[in-house]
Amino acid sequence: MSSRINAIQSLRAGAAIMVLASHALLYPYAIADQPLVFGRLGWLGVILFFVVSGFIMVAVTGQGRFGARGFLQRRILRVVPLYWAFTLAAAALALLVPSLFRTTVFDGQQLAMSLAFIPFYNPTSHGLHPLYKLGWTLNYEMFFYVVFAMLAVLTARRRVLVLTLAFSGLSLVGLVAHPESAIPAFYTSYMPLAFVAGAWLGLAHIEQRLQALPRSAALVLAAIGLAGLVEGFWFDRGVIEDAAAFLGFLAFATAAVTLFVGFDSKLPSLKPLEQLGDASYSIYLVHIFAVAAIAGVLMRVLEPQTVAAFVGIAAIAMGGGIIAGWAVYALVEKPLMARLRRLI
Repeated sequence: MSSRINAIQSLRAGAAIMVLASHALLYPYAIADQPLVFGRLGWLGVILFFVVSGFIMVAVTGQGRFGARGFLQRRILRVVPLYWAFTLAAAALALLVPSLFRTTVFDGQQLAMSLAFIPFYNPTSHGLHPLYKLGWTLNYEMFFYVVFAMLAVLTARRRVLVLTLAFSGLSLVGLVAHPESAIPAFYTSYMPLAFVAGAWLGLAHIEQRLQALPRSAALVLAAIGLAGLVEGFWFDRGVIEDAAAFLGFLAFATAAVTLFVGFDSKLPSLKPLEQLGDASYSIYLVHIFAVAAIAGVLMRVLEPQTVAAFVGIAAIAMGGGIIAGWAVYALVEKPLMARLRRLI
């Protein structure tokens, strides 16, 4: 199991780097003028995160029943402390120095709903985003954890089947009814289907079916992943186009997880990526501060005029985001998690 989780850690690192690169490349642009391709890169990273999450939850809970209470306690301790810390930091800065932000405005009700993982329409960001905008993905993560815990009394196969029916049913409701209220709109999105894809891969893993894949499957999976990647970046904005892009990126993420897990023993050592995977949560949460600080200063000082200069600034900001994330992981997240685990 540990080697498989190590392979998955490499994918978590890749997902975090995609999100980081997306924000670093988007920083110089006004909100209305942001290139779709850069935004889609971050979306790809999120979808990969969700597939990996679905895989891990099924893999670590095993074939039989598991304790729902202990499961939720561990997930809450893993997610909540750092997210609350960064949400409160963003809220404090938005209140004290509002000029630092483009799409974050202090609002007491929004802060309370954000800390409670309750989706709402944010008029500043024009989307279903919490006060700390990155937290929209964690709203989905917590939703997945709660639903998964409710299925703890089932065996793994039945658990994954019911999860599939539940999330597919919600997506179908969203497709047909197009709810306008924030909470129904959020939970009837197709985004949770990425958890479902990962859950089926997790089931295949604990049933020892991924490890039995023939070598020829690697080429097929690589082709599927490449086709999905092209599809995801090909489509323009729009309701149907976004759904098609999601399916393409989901195909890529599913193929990537299958390849990394199924052929882990045949892959070269990816220790640096595995170590970044350990820090991926901290990188995800802190990188936006690092990107804004570094890119903001460099943009004002250098006044870049060429594409190469913009890319160079983005690359430096990405490096800063990784360093900041690793520092938060080593100095805060890792010791904090070690201390909190002793409480349960």
